[in-house]
Amino acid sequence: MASYILSDPNFSDGTRPEVIEAIMDPLRGRDGVKLIGYDPDPDFDRLPAEVIGRPAAMKEALLDAAGKAYELIDMEKQHGHHPRIGAVDTIEIYPAKGITIEECKEFAEDLGRELHKRYDVPIYFTGKNARRPENEGLTFIRKGNYEGLKEAVLVDPERAPDIGPAKLHPTAGATIVGALEEHDAYFNVVLDTTDLSIAKKLASYVRGKHGGFTNIQGVIGLPQTHRRTGKACVEVSCEITNPLKTPLHRVYNLLKAEAARYGVNVIAGQICGTIEAEVLVQTAEWYLQLEGINGPWDYKNQILENHLLELES
Repeated sequence: MASYILSDPNFSDGTRPEVIEAIMDPLRGRDGVKLIGYDPDPDFDRLPAEVIGRPAAMKEALLDAAGKAYELIDMEKQHGHHPRIGAVDTIEIYPAKGITIEECKEFAEDLGRELHKRYDVPIYFTGKNARRPENEGLTFIRKGNYEGLKEAVLVDPERAPDIGPAKLHPTAGATIVGALEEHDAYFNVVLDTTDLSIAKKLASYVRGKHGGFTNIQGVIGLPQTHRRTGKACVEVSCEITNPLKTPLHRVYNLLKAEAARYGVNVIAGQICGTIEAEVLVQTAEWYLQLEGINGPWDYKNQILENHLLELES
């Protein structure tokens, strides 16, 4: 059986089309690699992408894309709203098919070492590759963002990278690499207000360390421009590390109820990148009050495409 990994690298440029396309080019038209999609965000000045493929081909594709980002993005000139520490902010690795989390962990180690070797960019390991508990998530590593880390790394041994000297690359910053067992769900709730303080309050209500949901660590309130209407607004951006244990509808309903306290409506929910079908089925089950889907029929048997995929495999 062929093995496949999934990765969602994030680059720190969401405004310059020529730069965006140059970074994405190494992920296109490559044997054994499929660029699922990318979504440049000018408000965040950020370029999230999602790519799937066979390990050997994926490693070279990610290295080449990272090299292009290091070449074209100067962190001294980049000022995105989203937390970030480098031209290539994060490269997270997930098992997709026929591969174990231990193999993904080894892949991430090799990728981090090669990134530093080729481009002289310091590497922080996260997830299963984290060297210490506080780095298992992104919050501690990104504390202070690029600007703050650039100073802190010079004086605080706890902020030192895992690979490379205790300083950032002068233009490329640093990169976070790591394997994670569960593919995160990136879920935004867009609010009909421009009051950023409300979004930040709501973010604190769902953040795990403040008594919210255990599986939500990365959550922030951000200014946004609604893509459909062009209207200025704010959003609560959530990184849900296990959306089957913390369902999307539960997060959405809590934020909707809390926003109502301030007289604010929810404009929309947004899913960024791919998620497992089971996550959407779980939400549909709750809203439609489905009874049979977990009864004599397993939900996988009730989705027609699953049967077609089995016949075609």
